[in-house]
Amino acid sequence: MRNLLLYVSAIAGTCYLAILYNSKSLFMLFAAVVLLPPFFLCMLWQSKRRLVCRLSVSSYPDEEGKYQVCLEADNKSIFYLPEIRTKVILKNARNGRKVKVKLAGQAGERVTLEKTAGYLEFGLWQADCRFVTCYDCLGIFRLKKKVRQTVQVVVLPGCYETNIKAGLKTRFFLSDGDWHHPQIGGDDPTEILKLREYQEGDRLNQIHWKLSARNDALIVAERSMPIGCNVVVFLDAQMDALGRKKGRAYWEAAHTISQGLLSQECCHFLVWYEEKEQRLQRKAVREFEDLADFWGGILNHRMGRCDFLQKYGQQFPGEAYVSYIWWNQELELYCNGEFQVKIAPERVKEQLLEVELRV
Repeated sequence: MRNLLLYVSAIAGTCYLAILYNSKSLFMLFAAVVLLPPFFLCMLWQSKRRLVCRLSVSSYPDEEGKYQVCLEADNKSIFYLPEIRTKVILKNARNGRKVKVKLAGQAGERVTLEKTAGYLEFGLWQADCRFVTCYDCLGIFRLKKKVRQTVQVVVLPGCYETNIKAGLKTRFFLSDGDWHHPQIGGDDPTEILKLREYQEGDRLNQIHWKLSARNDALIVAERSMPIGCNVVVFLDAQMDALGRKKGRAYWEAAHTISQGLLSQECCHFLVWYEEKEQRLQRKAVREFEDLADFWGGILNHRMGRCDFLQKYGQQFPGEAYVSYIWWNQELELYCNGEFQVKIAPERVKEQLLEVELRV
C-alpha cells in the first residue's frame, strides 16, 4: 500500500509539472509512468503462471539443533521475479503442535528459500505450503499462486560419528531369525539366495532338480544365511523425568549408536519398557527404514524403567544375543556390563566420538 501511494503521488506530480510547464518531455515521462504498471503486471502474471515450487524439510538438525525448511522455486518464464513470499505450517502428527515458518527471497531463475524451524519434537511431521505470493519490481502489485505442497517427514535426532566395532561373531551370528542376509549364503533350505549354473565342486544337494529338468541344464540353488538381531540396546529411561535438554541428548546418543551398528551391518533390537502394558517392547533394526519407523512412533509410548536383563530373559526365553548395550536415564552408557562413559548434554558429539564400543 505504501508503494502504491508513492507511485500515485509520482504520477500526480509528473502530470502537474507537465501541465504547468507545458513540457513534451514531462508529458512523455508521464505517459511512460502511467504505462509502466500494466507492463509490470503482465510480467508478474507470466512469471507467476510458470513458477514451479517444491517443498522439503530436513530430517536431521543442524549444528544448533534446528531443522531446515526449504522451498525450491523455479521461474521458467523469461521475466525476472523480484520477490516471492510464502508461509509453511508444520504440524506434529502426535500432539498437533504447529510451527509457522515464513520464507522470502528473489526468484530470478531458480532459487531455494531457506529458514530454520527451531526446535521440533522427534517423530512424524507434516509440512503444508498453500500459496506463494509474487511481487513486481515496484512492490505495487502482488499475485498469489496456489502451490498446495504437502510433505511428510520423520524428524530424527542428531547423529554423530562414533567408534563402534562389531566383530564377525556378532554380525554373522546364526539364529532362527526370520531375516536372511541379502548377500551371504548359508544352509537354510527354506530361503533361496540366488540361482546359477552348476560349477565343478558344487554339492549334489544344492542342485534344483525341477529347474534343471526344465532347462536341460544343472541349476544350483544357493541357500541364504538366517541372521538374528545379535545386539540388544536397552533404552532404560523415563522420558517425563529427563527434561528437554537432557532428553534431546539421550535420543541423539541412542540414534548415533543405532546408526553406528547399522553401518557395521549389525542387526539389533531397540528395547524399551512400556509402562501402560508393563512389558518390554522392541523394534528390530536391520536397515535405515526400520530406524525411521522407530522414531516415527516411539514418542507415542510411555517409557519406563525396569530390570531389563531379567525381564528380557523372562519375556523372550531362548532368544540368544551376542552383546547388549545399556543406555540409562542418568546418561550412563554400558556395554556388556562394563561402564563406558557418562554423557554431558552439552558434549554429546565430542564424547560419542571418544568412546569405543566393542560388541
